[in-house]
Amino acid sequence: MTRAGSHPMPGRARVAPASRVSPEAAQAVLDAAAILQVRRSDAATLAASGTLTEGKVVAVGLEAAQQWLHASGSSWSENLSVRPTASAAQLRASLPANRAFVSAGVRMVSVFDYYGLDTDARLLLANEPIGDYLFGKAPLQMKIIDRSFVVLEGPVVDGAMSLMTIHSGPCLEAAWRYWDAVVASAIPVEDAGISDLGLLTARQRQVVALMTSDLGDDAIAASLGVSVRTVRSEVAAILAALGVKSRFAAGVRVQMWGHDS
Repeated sequence: MTRAGSHPMPGRARVAPASRVSPEAAQAVLDAAAILQVRRSDAATLAASGTLTEGKVVAVGLEAAQQWLHASGSSWSENLSVRPTASAAQLRASLPANRAFVSAGVRMVSVFDYYGLDTDARLLLANEPIGDYLFGKAPLQMKIIDRSFVVLEGPVVDGAMSLMTIHSGPCLEAAWRYWDAVVASAIPVEDAGISDLGLLTARQRQVVALMTSDLGDDAIAASLGVSVRTVRSEVAAILAALGVKSRFAAGVRVQMWGHDS
């Protein structure tokens, strides 16, 4: 069922840090997630038996799931995503694709669980120039596409995970309730108090986050969509700004800052 015109997105006003989500808002997310998990499990059971009438399995296996998401993403007009966890390495792979989708006109809103990310991943998101990223309480992964269907983990098939799409019924309704609760607990990533790292620019914060993942200049340049020459210039500026002489020392400084935060 399409929900056109509903579910307005939060504004960009500064609000409380992610650690100050009210107990009521946090509980609302957990309650909605529990309902969605039950509905998802019911749908997966039907899909496994071949009797799912409100959706279908679209990919089996992690590689196939990633390929399906990449191939299908360009045809979507809106992608509302919730992710409980993400590493810097995973974001390094996904953010360039997200930039391409947004540049092509796809509206993307992604909510990440603040406590499901490490310092480097938070830095990458908080300083990402393209896309709409939020931090909130997000225990269950899903995507609502074009306000008409939800993408969820499907049944285990021959020992492999799967993805399924649900286009109607209780599962889709539960997905919308979950989305509403998650958004109510969410804040823009830049309001979480983690985007301020000394005198570094937004790009330099992303570079230093990737440096701590032991990436070379070529890989950093590919991840950020800039030239290797630009990366090397930014690295030199980062070392000077942080008052250190090596990439390793810069990484230690960032990790110490993340621990203190």
